[in-house]
Amino acid sequence: MSQPALAQTPAVATSIGTPAGTPIVNTAGLRYDADGTAQSTSSNTVTIIVAERLDVALVRDGRGAVVVTAQPVAIPFTLTNLDNGAESFVLAASVSPGAAVLRTLVIDTDGDGLYDPAKDVAPVGGKTPLLAPGQSIKLLAILVATPEGSATNAVLTVTARSTTGSGATGNVYPSAGDGGGDAVVGPTGALATVSVPLGTALAGPVLLKSQSVRAADGSQTAVRDAVITYTLEARFTDAVTGARIADPIPLGTVFVPGSLTLDGAPLSDGADDDAGRFDPSTAQGAGVTVALGRVAAGSSHTVQFKAKIQ
Repeated sequence: MSQPALAQTPAVATSIGTPAGTPIVNTAGLRYDADGTAQSTSSNTVTIIVAERLDVALVRDGRGAVVVTAQPVAIPFTLTNLDNGAESFVLAASVSPGAAVLRTLVIDTDGDGLYDPAKDVAPVGGKTPLLAPGQSIKLLAILVATPEGSATNAVLTVTARSTTGSGATGNVYPSAGDGGGDAVVGPTGALATVSVPLGTALAGPVLLKSQSVRAADGSQTAVRDAVITYTLEARFTDAVTGARIADPIPLGTVFVPGSLTLDGAPLSDGADDDAGRFDPSTAQGAGVTVALGRVAAGSSHTVQFKAKIQ
């Protein structure tokens, strides 16, 4: 089966540099006088092939939790080839046990954000077609609510990995790049992951949690000193009072001071007049709490904080 023809998606504004596989050729010259006559000679020619850098970006087109129902729901993503060579990417998607099941992950052939089973098909062999440097394509994850109607929250995780290879920044795959040059893993580790919290349309509050990781080198690798950003979204179908979100700081991490926010607004860490607090010694260990108080029906509130891996 051949790959579907893709919509012409403009290249992103990224500095990809000299295309991979480009030969850099150089010959020097020497001029001199001998016996009163100007002479010249040339050096040998040296050539090097520009290596292919492996980098990828995967972002969700939207934000917040997604409510799944018995009817298929399409969640859109954008995948971008950030490197300087033509590259395909291995795709994978999964849903943690809970409110939803994954029907399929497809390429949005015409890029309209709408699922058409006749046109939007799963990538052949789980790989995208070759993407030119800077080229983006659209993806759609298709989900439905679990048949038994589980009220347990779930998380959709989508990953994209360079087909040539991935790993630590600087890893070299000899002669695996365009034009026979080397392929070198770039700052993203040639791997991107996006998590989307999922809920159901059942009555009652729902609390959905997602996370993202950023290491000092800019990759998403969970190494020492990497920072995890936790996002908690509370959704309320009915009005409630006394609402309060609490989250312990995970073992193996430390809270990043000043990182606590509510609906994008910063909260102080101390026990004062605002809604947030970091407590280093709760019954469950260190943790954050945010008091929402009286909440209106049909509303949602988002709490974020950061923790650093030790």
